[in-house]
Amino acid sequence: MLKGGWCVTKTKASVAFLVALAAVLLVTSACGEGGKEEASPSPTGVATPATSPTPRFPFEGPVGIDLAIIGTFSEQGEPIQLIISVAVRDPMTLYYRTSQRYDLAVVNSQGQEVWRWSRNRAFAQVTEEVPLGVNETRSFSETWDQRGNDGQQVPLGNYRIVAESSHCGANYENCGQLTASATIQIRAPQAGP
Repeated sequence: MLKGGWCVTKTKASVAFLVALAAVLLVTSACGEGGKEEASPSPTGVATPATSPTPRFPFEGPVGIDLAIIGTFSEQGEPIQLIISVAVRDPMTLYYRTSQRYDLAVVNSQGQEVWRWSRNRAFAQVTEEVPLGVNETRSFSETWDQRGNDGQQVPLGNYRIVAESSHCGANYENCGQLTASATIQIRAPQAGP
């Protein structure tokens, strides 16, 4: 179901990671034409309740965040699929100051930010409350094309990808304080057979 630029579906699974991976497949087939995902400045959210009492990623308080990367090693120029998942243990409401639900940043081995997903994107300036049930997970899928903020291919090497949830406390303060990160390696393309 397409709602306000979001492709939303509900799926049950026993493992949070498998739920997030399935969400990517659902988003790709439901939102794109011919299996291709449509570009949009608004996030692609898939609400996915998990039946497992404890999702597999760590919680910092009542909310947990996870960043899954499809493949740890990527050939230069190959798009990198990212899945950001936010889950709650108990029923609660996530509060947002804008239509932005998350952000992503890529940092090189020298600690310099080379790419930010939200850069040059506009988000609706509206507050929203998103209620989530027991062990419910909301997942978002994005692709990084390995280009930096300057539009150029980033060099070979190791990079840290940082995901940040944009939710706030009930008073719409302390937004974006929950993060998760993962490391990838971009390597030279392998020679064909």
